Amino acid sequence: MRTHVCHVIESLQPGGLENGVVNVVNGLDASRFISSICCLRETGVFAARIRRPEVGIHTMGWQPGNDPALPIRLARLFRRTRADIVHTRNAEAFFYGFLGAKLAGTPAIIHSEHGRTLPDKPHRMALQRRFLRHVSAAFAVSGQLKRELDIYLKLPPQCIEVIYNGVDVRAVSNAGRQSARDLFRAAASDIVIGSVGRLVPVKNYKLLLHAVCGMVARRNVLLVLIGGGSERAALEAEAVQLGIAHRIRWLGHREDAARLYAGMDVFVLPSHSEGMSNTLLEAMSASLAVVASDVGGNREIVRDGRDGLLFKSNDEFGLRGLLDGLANNPEVRRGFGRNGSERVRRDFSVTAMINRYEGIYERVLSRDRAAKVRVA
Repeated sequence: MRTHVCHVIESLQPGGLENGVVNVVNGLDASRFISSICCLRETGVFAARIRRPEVGIHTMGWQPGNDPALPIRLARLFRRTRADIVHTRNAEAFFYGFLGAKLAGTPAIIHSEHGRTLPDKPHRMALQRRFLRHVSAAFAVSGQLKRELDIYLKLPPQCIEVIYNGVDVRAVSNAGRQSARDLFRAAASDIVIGSVGRLVPVKNYKLLLHAVCGMVARRNVLLVLIGGGSERAALEAEAVQLGIAHRIRWLGHREDAARLYAGMDVFVLPSHSEGMSNTLLEAMSASLAVVASDVGGNREIVRDGRDGLLFKSNDEFGLRGLLDGLANNPEVRRGFGRNGSERVRRDFSVTAMINRYEGIYERVLSRDRAAKVRVA
C-alpha cells in the first residue's frame, strides 16, 4: 500500500516554496507514495506544473486572519483522503495543519520551514514551540534558518533537521543564448544582469535598481527582472525617477524562466531574507556568475569567491562594486559559472532532495508503526 502524503501550503502561486512542492510531488517514487496538496487560500498557476493526474489539489478558501473553523475543515479533508502524513510548510500552514491533523488522528505530522523573518510575535513563537513538541519530524531548508529557529523558538538542537532544496538541473538549459537575448532586446555589447523572483519588498529589488543606476553612465548594462508581484508599480516608478527605465526589461512571471538564464551574464539575488533560494540554485546550474546578499542560506550555497560573490545585505555600493568587477572580467564570470554548476549538480540536485524527503517520510511512518506494535 502506498503512503499518502498531504502537503499543506498557502497556495500554488509562484514562489520558491511552491516550486519545491511541485518538484517533490512530481518526483516521489510513485510505487511507494501518493500525494495530495491542500492550499489554504487558493490554487495558483503552479498547479499546471503537476504532472501526475492522481494528485488531488484541495482549496480551503482561507482569508488572512483567524479562522477557528479551518482546523475542523482540514480534519475532515485529512480523514476523507486518508492521509498517512500531513506535511506543513511555514508558519500559517503549520498552525492550522497541525491542529487539523491532530483532530483527524493523522498518523504522522512533518513540518518544514522554507524562509522566515524572525523574531515573530511572542505568542506565535510560544505556540509553535509547544506544537513542535508533538510532531513526528521538523526540518529547515538551510543551516542558518535552523540556527535562527533554535534561538528564537528556544528549541533543543536535535528538534529541527536540515534538508536542502534541490533543483531540476535538466530543466535549466545553457543553450538558446541568442533567442533569450533577442527577447531581452539586448545588444551584443550589453552586460545583462538578471534576477528571477517575486517583486515584493523582502526581495529588495529597489537596491538592485540603485546599484545598476550607478553603472549605466559608464557601461552598457541591461537589467532583466523576471517575476510579478505587489511592488512592480513602485519599482517601475523608481526606475523612471532614477532615469534608467530604458535599461530595464520587466518580463513578469514566465513559465519558461529556466531557459532565459542562458541570455544573462550575471545573476543577482539582493534579498533582505532567504531560506534556500531555488532561483539562485537554478542560476548556478545554468553556469551563471551569481552575486547574492549574505543572508539566510545563501552562504551555504555560494562559496564566496569560488562559486560566486556575496555582499552585505542592503549594501548598495558593495553590490555595485562587485557587479562592476564582473562586468570587466568575463573570465572570472566563466570560472564562477563552471564552479557553481558543478556544485549544484553534486550537492543540490532535485534527485538528492527527493531522496532525503522519501527517507524522512519512511522514517516517521516506520517509527509510528513500531510504536503501535509496542502499545499492542
